[in-house]
Amino acid sequence: AREKGLLVPPVSVRDNLELEPNEYRFLLRGKAVAKGLVQPGRSMAMNVSGSKVALRGLPTREPVFGLEAVWIDEGERKTAELNGYTVVDPSSVMITHVSETLKGCAHLLLGRQDVQVLIDHLKETNPALVAELLPDLVNLGIIQRVLQNLLRENLSILNLPLILECIGDFAAVSKNPDDLSELTRRRLGMYFVPELEYQPGLIKAMTLDPRLEQALAGKVHRTPSEVGLALDPGLGRHLLNEINTRVAEFVQAGLNPVLVVSTELRLPLKRFFEPSFPRLVVLAYQELPSATEIENTGIVPLPAHLARAEAAALRAA
Repeated sequence: AREKGLLVPPVSVRDNLELEPNEYRFLLRGKAVAKGLVQPGRSMAMNVSGSKVALRGLPTREPVFGLEAVWIDEGERKTAELNGYTVVDPSSVMITHVSETLKGCAHLLLGRQDVQVLIDHLKETNPALVAELLPDLVNLGIIQRVLQNLLRENLSILNLPLILECIGDFAAVSKNPDDLSELTRRRLGMYFVPELEYQPGLIKAMTLDPRLEQALAGKVHRTPSEVGLALDPGLGRHLLNEINTRVAEFVQAGLNPVLVVSTELRLPLKRFFEPSFPRLVVLAYQELPSATEIENTGIVPLPAHLARAEAAALRAA
């Protein structure tokens, strides 16, 4: 609630004899959204510093970020800490997992009634703003969809007055929630982009070859309710393979993987990569504050078959 501006409903805890010993899972409306294993009486040691020292224990993977880890006994804890391992108890593992899971599905938790409660609270301090928006400019469903789009990409909705002002400014141009949330992101950039900077005013990010951006721009598919990319299998595999390599490098360095592209491609690319790389942050150049510079960590190249086709076209011309 403090980070994202979303009131989380009560979490109930119950035993389930169908689960394996030491196994847990998180359910949302009856559907499992995450699961993991803990070892009571042991601690999880994560090798975040790249230490070459091997620990005695049960090899595992940290459930949130997929880091290599070991469940160790108390006697091994001092060795782990002296060699740069991060050591946490089972309860902390579960708390971190449920917290990150809630962030990942926050957009699914925000219903129309929750939005109404937020707006009723805002009406006490910003009555003119609420009166301008509802019911003449937009309805509650459009506001809900815009807030869900922001939460879906891990952005805070705490600054609700600014978000609603953006919706009010652009609602006359478009009632499409995707368009409204993209326009809102540009104004919110000065608040969320600095969180991605690895040092003040500098963000590490990958970019696309301009020729690749141009090719992808022609494959954006829009409907009144959805936006996406219509890619041939070869180009799709190329993008996934290239991004997979670069995301691994970001994670290894302890950084958020960031891709910066043009405004037209930001949302289609985010939706394309989301199933495979949910933690990949896709930014538009227009969202970056003027004081923020990009340190380019690599350029995703044009695939070979498109480069050959382009060269052949140039020779023919």
